[in-house]
Amino acid sequence: MSEEVKKGDPTALGIFAYGFGLMILSLYALGVYNWGEHLTLMAPALVFSGLFLLVAANWEYNNGNTFGATAFGTYSGFFLTFAVLSFALKLGWVTDVEHAHLVGMMALAFVFMTFIYWVGSFKMTLVHNLMLFVLLITFILWALPLLSMTDASTTILGKMPGAVFPAGVAGIIDVVFTTYLAGAVVINDRWVNAGSRPPLPLFPLGKKTVKTNQPVTHPGK
Repeated sequence: MSEEVKKGDPTALGIFAYGFGLMILSLYALGVYNWGEHLTLMAPALVFSGLFLLVAANWEYNNGNTFGATAFGTYSGFFLTFAVLSFALKLGWVTDVEHAHLVGMMALAFVFMTFIYWVGSFKMTLVHNLMLFVLLITFILWALPLLSMTDASTTILGKMPGAVFPAGVAGIIDVVFTTYLAGAVVINDRWVNAGSRPPLPLFPLGKKTVKTNQPVTHPGK
C-alpha cells in the first residue's frame, strides 16, 4: 500500500495575502498616506490580496476545506472588486461619492459573510475566532461612513477622511492576529515535521465528538 502524499497547507498564504491588503487599506484609513494614490492601492489589491487569495482558495478547495475555500474566495473577490473600482475612480468613470457608496455596500455585504465565518470559527481556534471578530468590527466601521457619505464628504461618523480612522485602527489590530496566525501555521509546520512540539499555540475551540450509534473507526483499519 503506497503512502499518502502530504499536501501543503495554503492557510498561511491566504491569511498573509488578506492581511497584507488589510494593512495597506488601514494605513490609508489612518491617514499615513494620501487617498489620492489610487495606483498604489490597486497594485496590492489586484495581485497579492486578490489573485494570491484566489489561488489559496483553489488549493483549499482541492484539500477539501469548504470553509477556507469559501472565505479566501470571497475575500479575494472583495479586493479584486476594490481594485476595479479604484481603477474606475482613477479614470473618472465614477465619482468619489459613488466609489465610497459602492465600497460601503461591499463592506456591508462582508459584515454578514464575516459573521458567518466567525460563527464557524468557534469550532476552530481562539486565534481564528478573534481574527474574524475584529475583521467583522472592521467591516462595520468601513460600512457606516462609506454608505452615509455625502457630496460634502460628511458621514455619520464625521467628515472624511477622518471618519474611517476607527476602521484603520481596527484593521491594524486585525493585522496583528493575521500575522500571528499565518506565522504560526508556517513555523508550527516546520517544527512538527522536525519531530518537535509546535511553539506557537492557537488554542483550539470545541471538541470533536463521536456519535454513539455509529462504530468508531481507527486509522489504518
